[in-house]
Amino acid sequence: MPPTNRWIAATASAVTLSVMLAGASPAPAPDASLLVTTGWLAKNLSDRSVVVLVVDRTDSAYRAGHVPGARFVPYATIGQTVNGITLELPSPDSLRNLFEAAGVSNATHVVLTGRPLIVTRAFYTLDYLGLAHVSALDGGFTKWKREGRAVETSAPVFERGHITPAPHPEIVATAPWVLDRIGKPGYSFVDTRTDSEYLGIGARGGLRSAGHLDGARRLEWQAAFTDTNDFSPRSIEELGALWRERVVPGDTVIAYCYIGYRASGTYFISRLLGYPVKLYDGSYDEWAKLKYPTVTAPTPLRKP
Repeated sequence: MPPTNRWIAATASAVTLSVMLAGASPAPAPDASLLVTTGWLAKNLSDRSVVVLVVDRTDSAYRAGHVPGARFVPYATIGQTVNGITLELPSPDSLRNLFEAAGVSNATHVVLTGRPLIVTRAFYTLDYLGLAHVSALDGGFTKWKREGRAVETSAPVFERGHITPAPHPEIVATAPWVLDRIGKPGYSFVDTRTDSEYLGIGARGGLRSAGHLDGARRLEWQAAFTDTNDFSPRSIEELGALWRERVVPGDTVIAYCYIGYRASGTYFISRLLGYPVKLYDGSYDEWAKLKYPTVTAPTPLRKP
């Protein structure tokens, strides 16, 4: 088991034991497979089933240096605009073509590197497509370089992959579905926007915010990471504390932000911690255009 996975498993066991001793419901079990260490990746780079993807807005950083054998995927290709709503998931067939071109197949273990929210949005996209083995590099390329590991600047030559999509539409929350669950038990809404957007006193993308979904608790996405420029999540214990303040035990997490970008971080961490989770892909952009109800009074954090 990779070092990160052993550490996650030990931490999870300790947290679960302490909760059980306190007489509460056991905490969800973290999914250790969603993170790999730099050491694990270095040992497995020669494995042809392991494919490292660098997802970014431009290829400038990729051309300056990347993990040997890593392939570049333009961030713009993993989203589309639908009915004026940006960053919606492309069709499974479009995603199949995109990732096959990067050499990915169903049996591939994809390792994502890049900026935190780009990595998490790419993870959500691959999760939706039905790829079974997708991880993020813990510490990212920053840690890889700091450890003095090999770096390449040229793009590799590789064969096209073959993917049979197995989409998971159940991880995508639609506006009517969300509206029907506002105020109902079993769902904890997490708003991953700024304080001013959440309170209805700010604007983004030219659209002024009127507040947030009733019952949603706010999370500053940066709180989940130690580095806002490269993928480096906080410890399982720290993340668990953040989530327990916002999620009722046993609830499904409903993550949203403005367009589903920042909320992808909430989605990934929820998956990492073992919470059932859906991402409202249209997020506040769609919600406001539909003139669905919002509130401005903040929902207090929980005191678990």
